[in-house]
Amino acid sequence: MFTRGFGGAVGMAILCVGLAGRSALSQESTPAKGVDIPPTAAVLEGTPTVRIDSTESTTTRRLLDQAEAAKSRLRVNVIDGQYYWTSRENRLLRLNSAGAFTYLSSEPGQYIRFTRIKDRIAYVEHVDGALGSVTWWGELKIVTGAPRP
Repeated sequence: MFTRGFGGAVGMAILCVGLAGRSALSQESTPAKGVDIPPTAAVLEGTPTVRIDSTESTTTRRLLDQAEAAKSRLRVNVIDGQYYWTSRENRLLRLNSAGAFTYLSSEPGQYIRFTRIKDRIAYVEHVDGALGSVTWWGELKIVTGAPRP
């Protein structure tokens, strides 16, 4: 099926370069974009799909089922232009942007990072602890209007 010799090798190299180029183009055609939070935003709600637990010696990644995702939901209330991490003891958050990412942070090692990819907002929620860290990956929704309980 494959041709032996120089011609076959060149043909395979051209095929590989062509596939790599097409893959690179498809990634470039959907770049991540920053997220502008509208002034009418009341709540940022995130549903995680993946949890990563890390310590000095191990890292564990697992997909979350619906029950685990519901327990680990992200919630940020927006009140008078201030962001409160209600799913983490109602901590006051600072809003920052850098390139394609928007950050909400309360202190070093504890933050929410999100970006727009096509028609969805992907987020990472990261919390450092004394013995390791936990990171959740999921999808974020921005709810406008009055905050819900």
